[in-house]
Amino acid sequence: MLAIEFTHGHDCARVYDRVKSELSRLTVFSTLPFQMHFNHDVIHCRYKGSDMEWEHSVRPYVAAVLTDDIIQRYEVSFIEKLIKERYQFREPNEREQVMELARDMLAGERPEIPEAKRSAERKTVLYLAIHEQLSNRSVFYWNPFLTFCTGNYERYLQHLAEVVIDEYQMEQEYQTVVDELRSHVEKATPKMQELHLWYENREYFCMVDKEGNEWGPNQRMKYTESALVFEEGLQPTEMIISPIASIAPRRLYIYTSQDDGVIQTLRAIFQERLNARSFAQWTFTT
Repeated sequence: MLAIEFTHGHDCARVYDRVKSELSRLTVFSTLPFQMHFNHDVIHCRYKGSDMEWEHSVRPYVAAVLTDDIIQRYEVSFIEKLIKERYQFREPNEREQVMELARDMLAGERPEIPEAKRSAERKTVLYLAIHEQLSNRSVFYWNPFLTFCTGNYERYLQHLAEVVIDEYQMEQEYQTVVDELRSHVEKATPKMQELHLWYENREYFCMVDKEGNEWGPNQRMKYTESALVFEEGLQPTEMIISPIASIAPRRLYIYTSQDDGVIQTLRAIFQERLNARSFAQWTFTT
């Protein structure tokens, strides 16, 4: 028999309902000799089937359900506590922005961030810890387990919190620079009325004015203002956003099938002054 002991009765009732509900989804559950009941703070699980069924069906499933409950119940609050107390994000609005990014990463919804692709690993780490406890003991102590046996899982969440904060700060820096470039474009005297950008990707692009004269690397470098350099680390000839923002054309036409970071940034800077077109609408010879 397996007993799951809790410090608080409300945790016991919640976990019991969840395990009971999830086990009922097993098509073979109704045929297994498995019974559950609980009192104030203990769930009793009695199984009279074969050891193989217990090892390969019931116990792994119970471990998975407990894993999901811990993640759903405690994970976000644990990360928020880290962000608030260890990393000193005390202002509610700023903390919520950080937590929104953390929730997206935990859900695997930010694939451009490498750590988000590994988000499912935390479930495996926690599941293995729970499964080991269920394997070695007849009593699973819920609160002591959360306090003393989740070290690898908590270390992953601590690492995730660091990644989230780094990403948040980079996004804030990005937004600050974009706002500065937008302000410059709005206030500056345009160095040309129209600029046309053929953009296949970061490596294959060209710029021409409305007469079709190409603005090659030398011209782009000549007009790029050092205070407006956006693409840190790139060679001047590889820059796209910085020279265009420095030129500050009254109308920017972009011919592309992309919607990558370059296009998104130009759209944020130029807003209604940007006109997106297909490659078929390009009428210049370069």
